[in-house]
Amino acid sequence: MANLAEVLLSDEVRRIHDRRRSGILAVSSGDAVKGLFFQTGRIVFASSTADQDKLGENLIRLGRISRSDFAAAYQASQSPRTRLGQALVGAGLLTEEELGRLVAHQVQKIVLSTFLWTTGEMHFHDAEQPIPTDLALDLSTHRLLLEGARIYPDTQRLENGLGSLRRRLRVATRAPFDYSAMRFSPAETKVLEAAADGMRVEQMLEGPMSRSLLVRGVYALLAGGILEEPTSEETGPAQVETDTGTFRLAHASDPRAPAAPDPREHLLKLYEALPRASHYEILSVTPDASRDDIERAHERLKEADELWEPMATDVRFGSMISTLRLRRREAHRVLSDPLRRAAYDRSLGTLSPTADAPRPTSPAEPILKEGVALLSRGDPEAAIAFLLEAVREDPKLFPARRLLAVTLSRHASLSRTAERHFLAALEMEPGDVDLRYQFALYYRKAGLRARAMSQLRTLLEVDSRHMEARQALKTLEAEATPFRPRS
Repeated sequence: MANLAEVLLSDEVRRIHDRRRSGILAVSSGDAVKGLFFQTGRIVFASSTADQDKLGENLIRLGRISRSDFAAAYQASQSPRTRLGQALVGAGLLTEEELGRLVAHQVQKIVLSTFLWTTGEMHFHDAEQPIPTDLALDLSTHRLLLEGARIYPDTQRLENGLGSLRRRLRVATRAPFDYSAMRFSPAETKVLEAAADGMRVEQMLEGPMSRSLLVRGVYALLAGGILEEPTSEETGPAQVETDTGTFRLAHASDPRAPAAPDPREHLLKLYEALPRASHYEILSVTPDASRDDIERAHERLKEADELWEPMATDVRFGSMISTLRLRRREAHRVLSDPLRRAAYDRSLGTLSPTADAPRPTSPAEPILKEGVALLSRGDPEAAIAFLLEAVREDPKLFPARRLLAVTLSRHASLSRTAERHFLAALEMEPGDVDLRYQFALYYRKAGLRARAMSQLRTLLEVDSRHMEARQALKTLEAEATPFRPRS
């Protein structure tokens, strides 16, 4: 049994992959236990004890099925040789292709969530057939390793895992997966350019860019097999991993055949991201987008709506489409107005770019910018790692601390860590009423009514006209007042 505080999960996964082992890697931290299933070295499935990681609950949360649909399918799955997924397909609620993609999406979330753990234990159990063949997924283990390294929170341990900094690295002559459509961060791009020039690792980590970002870039690209050490062997790995993101058997005849785009899947992913999406993410623009960029993005999205028209008559999909359109209209209304946009940026804690913006005064500002960009692309898990890094680099950088608190408060498994960042940010800016309101909502969601009421009262002392805070306080006070029947 290995300790996560001493052994990097990514190193253990690479060892299992290189030895082409089959079995289950059980990873635990606190009360949570997650299992990564390997078939001849490749991750093909994952399981979790957390409720939010269950397929049925996720489908209900997405609005893809109703709770009554789930209950009927679950009942059907209790018969011998029938699984929940098969019952959902058999009832006509999902197609086989949809099921494969939804399961793959859920499995990848489970796998990547384990890379956020820095403490806990892991143990590998050998098994010749760890998962039924029809449940095995077609995923690239190297891509998952790269994405996991991008969000791992402790860059010092990543640097220790790099080994000798004197060795030279090159861009792999044959990468283990197709990364042509992958977007690289500025740090990763710099590392790739340095590798193309035959530099040593220590040289890759030099320069004005944050060392921690460059360390993460080198480690991630190595873990993903995009970088390699020069050797006399020029042929590269024997096989490129296919990565269709669905069941393996569905592509057995042609593993490289691209899957047809599914507008329903796209709609589901957009709807799932709504609770944590910013206005920038809703319009698919970056926080430094110009007004023209915002108008063009809004027009493109209106044209894309035509793909959803055939689904509008479905009760569940129709509701999702209406919600998405409302959010898009609100995002466009705010971001197309300079005054509203400036106020919204302050509420996010982002750095408002200007044409004559001064050079960064803190070494953590470039790291913060990376985090903001990741949030705008709808990747809060990766953004949190960068925001944590920015706060460690400069604990007094208020925008980083503020954005970290708000982002953590919206993350299902990390929300409990948000309180201290809210407190630290409010200590720096006690008059930030929008942040204090978010803090009150965080307490209310956590069931800490008295703390939420205290924050709302403090807020109203600063801004007595904050109507949302006044209404929230009124509701909480009513909930706290015991009902007394009339005599």
